[in-house]
Amino acid sequence: MLPILSLSFALLIRGVPLSAAELIDVKTVDPTIEVELRYAGTNNLLRRALYPADMPALLRPEVVARLIDAQSYLQVRGFRLKVWDAYRPKAAHDQLWALSQDNHYVASPAGGRGSLHTWGVAVDATLVSESGKEATMPTDFDDFTPAAMLRYMGADPNIRNNLHILQRAMGRAGFYGLRTEWWHFIAKDWQKYRAVSDTTSVSQSRPR
Repeated sequence: MLPILSLSFALLIRGVPLSAAELIDVKTVDPTIEVELRYAGTNNLLRRALYPADMPALLRPEVVARLIDAQSYLQVRGFRLKVWDAYRPKAAHDQLWALSQDNHYVASPAGGRGSLHTWGVAVDATLVSESGKEATMPTDFDDFTPAAMLRYMGADPNIRNNLHILQRAMGRAGFYGLRTEWWHFIAKDWQKYRAVSDTTSVSQSRPR
């Protein structure tokens, strides 16, 4: 477990300076965070890959540091994070929008801020046990139904508890949720960033 003393220290201790790149691989900083990018395979609403099969989970360095903070909170409670989506290239997001056309679930790329996934400040995540088994949650990923709302309205106390633990961990680490998707979390200071350019630098360094 990597303790969080500050946002910068969380990265510098791994030899990854904050200024090294706009985006870094989550696994570079904390390999205990599970990653299963759903859009890198066929287990998603499009039933086809939008990302290369070997695409890493990329986020802003400061956002990765917050994930580590959440991971630290979860590990002492017998859980770990699993990341389902992180930085999303604009071309991939445009394909999602073409299918959905519903701004409640997929942000319109036309005007405004677009998807904060393309900014590297949003992450889709769930809980897994220490052995890697997914915790029971309200729905699966990309479930566009009322059951996926941020506030769980069901009667299962185990699901309610799991969701509360995830939300508590992410809230303490500096994220807020999305009303329609329990798995979606946004860095609270997202306004200070911008969409990531197609030519942005990406750190490929690995933990020592």
